[in-house]
Formats: sequence, C-alpha cells, structure tokens
Amino acid sequence: MDKLFVIGNPIKHSKSPRIHNYWLKKYNLNCEYTKLEAREEHLKKFVEEVRNGTIRGFNVTIPFKQKIVQYLDELDSSAQNSSAVNTVYKKGKKVIGANTDGKGFFDSLTQDLNFKFTPRLCVFLIGAGGAAYGVFSELLKKNVSIIEITNRTESNTRELVSHFAKTQIISDVKVKDTKVIIRPWGFAPSSSIGLVVNTSSLGMKKTDKLKFHFSCLTRQAFVYDIIYSPRETAIMKEALIQGNGCSNGIYMLVRQAAESFRKWYNIELSKDDINEVVKLLGY
Repeated sequence: MDKLFVIGNPIKHSKSPRIHNYWLKKYNLNCEYTKLEAREEHLKKFVEEVRNGTIRGFNVTIPFKQKIVQYLDELDSSAQNSSAVNTVYKKGKKVIGANTDGKGFFDSLTQDLNFKFTPRLCVFLIGAGGAAYGVFSELLKKNVSIIEITNRTESNTRELVSHFAKTQIISDVKVKDTKVIIRPWGFAPSSSIGLVVNTSSLGMKKTDKLKFHFSCLTRQAFVYDIIYSPRETAIMKEALIQGNGCSNGIYMLVRQAAESFRKWYNIELSKDDINEVVKLLGY
C-alpha cells in the first residue's frame, strides 16, 4: 500500500486527509493519506523515505514549508517563485519540492468562480506572508496590469516584492510587465481595482476589526478571501454590503490539493471531483 501524509505542527485542524482519501478511494488507488505532527529533525528522514519508495510523497504545512528545502534534490519553478514547498514528490531518481498554492488560487478563480483574468486587470493584494508569495507569483504569470499590495508590517511587503523584482524596493516598481505599488495598511482599494485578494489572517478571529472599506469598488470587482473558516469572513461581509461578488478560500484549498494529487498520480481531476470534495467538507 502506498503512503501519503501531511506534516506540520500543529496539524490536527488539517482537512487534507478527508480530501485526498476521497479521491484515493474514488480512483481505486491502494493508498492511505494521514496527518502527522512532526518535528524539524524528522524532515530529512521523510525525504529519504520518498527517495527509497517507502512513501509516495507528502504535503508540508506550517512551520516546515521553508525548512524542508535543504533536504530536497530540486525545486520546481512554483517552489522557487514562492520561496516555499507544500508538496514533495519523486520524479525519476530525484525528490522534488513544489508549491501548488498559486495554481490552486488561479484554477479556483477561473474554473470554479467564473472569474476572467484580463491584461488590464488591477489587483489589490492584502498580506505578505507565505500564502501571498504563491498568489503574487501567479498574478505575475498572468501579466496583470497592476498589483497594489498592503500588509500590516511594511518591511515584509518590501521583502516580498524584492524577491520577485530581484532588487531592493524603495518605491513603486515594474516586475516583468506588471506595475507593483506598495500601499499603507488600511488603504482603501480604488474603483480601478477588479480583484481584491486577502492572503492575510485578518478575519480568522471574531475579534478582528476590518481595516478596509470597499465603498470605492465598482460592482464588477470580485473579492476573494483565501481563508475558508469561518465561511463568511469579515472581508466577505464588507464585500456583500457593497454588493460585490465574493468567495472564501474553500475552492483554493481543494484545487491546490488536486494539483498535489496530480504530482503523485498523474491524474487530472475533474470539476466533479472538485465539487464532490467541497460538498463533502460541508460547503
């Protein structure tokens, strides 16, 4: 029997086993996916077990997404761009690290939420932590016109932008074909914004106070909060008050899992596969 798992600390909250075990059963794959609370000293051993075939692969979550890198043979472009690994798999004789967050973000928007990316799209990005790297990388790939980015700690924002610009950032900068503008925390997105994305933890706690208002957005703008619990976040509530379309991050969660599944089994999951798992999770 194949073995797959997700490692992290803490890990009890993870929905990954429910997601992957559903698909493993549906496709009659002789494999079990479990969650494992790990310590840093375990990481090298896990990679070696993938190398020798004892396990097929694993997912990585906080706090090991960067720490796992030193033990891998190679990073694919998604992991290089995002500076983090959430999926480990074997290709040939090499153990590879990938990050499926960016693809999960894009696929969920375009395939599940009917959002269309255009070259003139302006995006307002909230947060500059681990998840923001994958999202930012994907937005650059799609050559959006402008990314306005804000974070509670501005130095972290500059670090993120510098990572992609390959230089220290003092003010606005052009990265590839995209103009990147750093905004102060609490800055309200303007009417030019077509997509708002929250990658921060803002809204996960009931006591969180929203620092943004969306009154300047046009009705066509879409607000996407990658938080999936609570189902209706503070940012979504503000969007609904203003009459904007919005979603939580459940489809991104499932889509990034689907990309991990493809890395391990080379199976392209269908829209039905995605929707069945979203329903299984109670959304």
